[in-house]
Amino acid sequence: MLGALLTAFGGAAKNPFKSIKSSIDRKLNEPFDTVRDAKYWKRAMMHGKLNLNDTTVHYPKFLGFCVKVYKWGDRTFNSYDTAYVVGSGKNWKFMLKNNDWIDTYVGHFGKDKMPVAMNSNISTNVGAQLAFMAVSASYMIDIDNLVTGKATKHHKLEFSFTCARMAFDAYFHKNTGNANIHRFGDYDDGHWIDKRFTGLSRESYGLYGYYFINNKRYAQAAAYCFSKYQKKSAGSLIFGFHFSHQDVGMDFARLDSAMQTFLPDTTRNYRFRYRDYSLLAGYGYNWVFRPNWLFNVTAMPSIGYRHSFPNSIEGKKDMLSASIRLKLALVRNRKNFFYGAHFVMDGHWYISHRYSFFNSVEDLTLTAGIRF
Repeated sequence: MLGALLTAFGGAAKNPFKSIKSSIDRKLNEPFDTVRDAKYWKRAMMHGKLNLNDTTVHYPKFLGFCVKVYKWGDRTFNSYDTAYVVGSGKNWKFMLKNNDWIDTYVGHFGKDKMPVAMNSNISTNVGAQLAFMAVSASYMIDIDNLVTGKATKHHKLEFSFTCARMAFDAYFHKNTGNANIHRFGDYDDGHWIDKRFTGLSRESYGLYGYYFINNKRYAQAAAYCFSKYQKKSAGSLIFGFHFSHQDVGMDFARLDSAMQTFLPDTTRNYRFRYRDYSLLAGYGYNWVFRPNWLFNVTAMPSIGYRHSFPNSIEGKKDMLSASIRLKLALVRNRKNFFYGAHFVMDGHWYISHRYSFFNSVEDLTLTAGIRF
């Protein structure tokens, strides 16, 4: 999979999707009955010829209502300046994906500001996704479980919706006992270490909702959904909201006694459990640096109100919240083929008089696909 993606980005002659595309083309170009009867919409959709703007198509009552709602929404929320952004002209997409992600935890504990740094192991999934317009279904295989035969300790669920004017992203992440300590106060004279740590637990979930100010000329969908083409470079201010729930526990009593002596006090169980209600403001930019190439960078810091729970390290508190989402994308389009590399980082910073703790999830996705 990775080799195929690298080959595609490098522009080599062999294309990993040629045989797939040939099979799909044969199916789509097969002759079919074009009589506008009650079942024409189904036949046309199966052959990739369904045009939602065709007024001669007869839909079932509920489906017809859905088509009307979609067309209204598309006109209202998904229109662009065609000098900058155009549609792909295709309703279907088939993609192969490789997804890798990791958790990172860094901070300072206690009045002496003891430094701590750790991260999880990298989790890897591979799979395929089929999308029709705004609806998609995917199946991913957990490589860690496949190779080791052990139940995975790293879980995530994600949902996203993007149109010209706005976007919504929801997530759920969970990690149990999957971590490695790299810095632990003055242990080993403060040098970089690699110590297995089974005392970590992390559960987080949240929702982003944001609006693109320059939504006529800037298309985030061109960078992250492969449903649009960005013809000219453009950027946009972004405003929105962010809700998140963070619950990170570290039971250092599971460490050997020699390491525990480097903790700043008698506390052995550290837990940061809180909810954030924040406003975000950021900027996204699509750089078309060569024909059919696109690079995107999007930064969205957020600030607001934080509620810390009674069983958190400092108990129930009202605090100032601070978090950031950073997105990077590199996309190449070659006719109906597309290839993408996406990096997303979600970070949350807990800061008080005694603690400064930053936890984040870094996610890299490589995609190769075709539109039809």
